[in-house]
Amino acid sequence: MIPTPAANLKSDPLRSARRAGAQPLDVQTLYHARRVTALRWSPDGTDIYFETNITGRYNIWRVGADGGWPIQITVSDEWTHLEDPAPDGRWLVYTQDVGGNEKPNIYLLPPTGGPARNVTNTEGVAYHAIQWLPRQGRLLFSAEREAPGAYMVYLLDPQTGDVERVAGNETGECIHLRSSPDGRHLALVRTRDFHHTGVTVLDLRSGEERVLVPIDETTATYAVDWTRDGRGLFIVSNRTPWECDTAGLLDVATGAIRWLTASEWETYVVCVSPVEERYVYYRNEAGTHHVFVRDLGDHEVRIPLPPGVLTHGTARFSPDGGRVALLYESAGSPPEIWVYDLRTDEVRQISQSLVGGLTPDHFVVPQLVTYPSFDGTPIAAFVYLPPNAEPDRTCPGIVYVHGGPAWQHSNGWFPNLQYLVSHGFVVIAPNYRGSTGFGRPFEESNRRDLGGGDLRDVVASADFLRQTGYVDPRRIAVMGGSYGGYMTLMALTKYPEVWAAGVAIVPFANWFTEYQNEDPTLQAYDRMMMGDPEEDTELWRERSPIFFVDRIRAPLLLLAGANDIRCPPEETRQIVEAVREAGGVAEAKIYDDEGHGFARRENQIDAFRRTADFLSKHLGRP
Repeated sequence: MIPTPAANLKSDPLRSARRAGAQPLDVQTLYHARRVTALRWSPDGTDIYFETNITGRYNIWRVGADGGWPIQITVSDEWTHLEDPAPDGRWLVYTQDVGGNEKPNIYLLPPTGGPARNVTNTEGVAYHAIQWLPRQGRLLFSAEREAPGAYMVYLLDPQTGDVERVAGNETGECIHLRSSPDGRHLALVRTRDFHHTGVTVLDLRSGEERVLVPIDETTATYAVDWTRDGRGLFIVSNRTPWECDTAGLLDVATGAIRWLTASEWETYVVCVSPVEERYVYYRNEAGTHHVFVRDLGDHEVRIPLPPGVLTHGTARFSPDGGRVALLYESAGSPPEIWVYDLRTDEVRQISQSLVGGLTPDHFVVPQLVTYPSFDGTPIAAFVYLPPNAEPDRTCPGIVYVHGGPAWQHSNGWFPNLQYLVSHGFVVIAPNYRGSTGFGRPFEESNRRDLGGGDLRDVVASADFLRQTGYVDPRRIAVMGGSYGGYMTLMALTKYPEVWAAGVAIVPFANWFTEYQNEDPTLQAYDRMMMGDPEEDTELWRERSPIFFVDRIRAPLLLLAGANDIRCPPEETRQIVEAVREAGGVAEAKIYDDEGHGFARRENQIDAFRRTADFLSKHLGRP
């Protein structure tokens, strides 16, 4: 049995909510609900810039910090990813790729809108951790400008376009960085496998780089921000005696760490005040987040938010430190902008993303359960029951498998699941071994075993569904995206008798071709997780669904993006061809203008309609 705090969870009996007049959700209305994916304060603290798909495309908008009518700043058919505005207020910064290929350029534009200027002009290059170097007016970032997957550190002069490399990758690839308040030092997060990380500090004057937390093969440490005096770093690390992600304060001179938020559950610092030693952190209790403001004297205040999730860990102090802007979502609400006032202890919702008369009351609140897997390890999962359902074994069931695998299904916004539940499907979303949120031993437990123990955890969730009394055991489907799409294919090939249908979204099917065609960052991760494709050939083959398609009994739907660098569309093409050649049923759609997931509203609606129609056809409804 793997140690996990899920062992301390109480699993109450499942109960379907009684809701008079409950009606099935409409796909068109549901997918017109807006989604906010990033936010930043204006330098003067009067406005909040944010990234949203109000128009069906992700662009940058501005709204007053006290609310009001939002103003659209960028107008583009491609996703514009918001970055930090210039400290003097002259520029907004965003990145933009082409068709979801994750290889963007960096753009500057006036904060009121107007023509944008491409300041990088590259192709096939990814940029990370883009920010302004204090007091110098130059942009700082890590990028693979010199070789694919080789992430070095650069400074860019936005006036001339000149780029200066300030650190290489000899001590590891740089995947995150943060400048000290005086702009002299950089905290760099280094990695060799894009999963386990260490921290170094670079002196920009001397070029000297010191290792504060070395990279190893089992732990991860991230530098979040500096203390105001530049002597300490707020970090998140699972290099703790209790082997759990924890917020800490790292002494830059000595390397000593003071742990700030020790808990059986993982805790994460997300932002630090620019004017005093306060920080925002959240505690992740099995997929529900509790958000706090805390100081270095260990005094803390919980921000009064409803049960839900801090979206992408997004929170930002205002320039004067008096307010915190957050992105927060729940099962009944898309990510919304909230502003918390530290002086009044009041929190206010700024954005309104539900449309067409939808309210949080139209959605189901999932119930947290645990069940034992094959080795006795308790697995936590969220179960979504349709309103007014009875335990008469008439409902079709769906096992929804999250991606990653180092990810977590949380108590957040999943419109696809809410639609299915409103139409009578029971859904279980397990956090199988390898998921984040349950400590380092649990997260590391699927190394050299992808598609093994974690798959058995997923199959055990189908067993749990049968035992609830709500689900017809003959009508259970498996569905997931990315690694969850791979797990869907593994489930169909390794346990064909369990499933009545499968839906694999942006999946991979063949470890060998996936490795050959994917982005170099993922190649490094795959070697760490699955070994070498030549030395570990038997494992790679045994865990590749493509070699076992003759076992598939259930009909299969696959959805993919033509520009996907993580799970290239060839993975979908080859599994479809193989299933059909074996006499099976495989439907597929590859979207020409999408990457790893679907960003354009019309594609989202089309993909989900295909999914809902497919599941209804092959599972039926109550």
